[in-house]
Amino acid sequence: MDWNDLKYFLAVARSHSLTEASRALRVSNSTIARRIAALEQSVAAVLFTKRNDGYTLTAPGQAFFERAEQAESKLLWLERNGAVPIHEYAGSVRLALPELLGQHFIVPSLPAFFRLHPAVQLELLADVRPLNLTKRQADLLVRLVCPSHGDYLMRRVGSLAMAVYGSPDYIATYGLPETYSDLPGHRLIGWDNSLGYLPFSRWLFDAIPNANITFRAHTMSTQLAAVQAGIGVAVLPAVVAKKFGLKRVLTSDAPFYSEIWLLQSADTKHVARVRALSEHIAGYFETSTEMLTRAD
Repeated sequence: MDWNDLKYFLAVARSHSLTEASRALRVSNSTIARRIAALEQSVAAVLFTKRNDGYTLTAPGQAFFERAEQAESKLLWLERNGAVPIHEYAGSVRLALPELLGQHFIVPSLPAFFRLHPAVQLELLADVRPLNLTKRQADLLVRLVCPSHGDYLMRRVGSLAMAVYGSPDYIATYGLPETYSDLPGHRLIGWDNSLGYLPFSRWLFDAIPNANITFRAHTMSTQLAAVQAGIGVAVLPAVVAKKFGLKRVLTSDAPFYSEIWLLQSADTKHVARVRALSEHIAGYFETSTEMLTRAD
């Protein structure tokens, strides 16, 4: 088997399309089709079923996909860190964080880490959408939802208060909504439909299914900017909202509390630089409990 064929297989399996895979890999459709055919011949199995809506994995293809992702993750790790001994505090670490919590809470703590470990190179991925450790998208990952499965080390490192906030100018113009029943006359800021499943989004909008959502965004930083501009009110991490002088609304209702989980890929449990960053982050959360859990 040609190991290079794995990237073509994975690209098609993830996109379900030769065209999308060719764009991602910057090669022609015919090249990908030829490499997929060669791969299927080498493993003596049909990996895809071609349908009108794209390429679908067969049962052997699905089994191969799971093992191919594992192989990909190890190859990517070797590419980034293969020459760095695991006991050295040097080399790259890829850290994935929730967007606002990462930018405004964890990143300000990192100078202390770099003073102790100046040879570590940090790659930061900040996004509200969860990444996958098994694909080696990250070595460490902070999540606000407890994962149900995966090959990683996991520990709860704290709790985060989230509540609905508005700007002083917005409240002066539209008034202060104190309960859910006050919200129909207010302008709400929410997630775009693809991210409406997020627990802290559902917490508010499940309670008011006919909410007047006048502004939607797919990042929390954009929602924060919209609240600061006085466009409406939104669910935000309390520790960030207070930093920008925003005022809590719905004060008669309890805030939403999200547990904070720190995940580490099982393959890196003996890698010194990853373990050191994990301990730094966990310690910082544990000493900041009061700051993270106060909504007022």
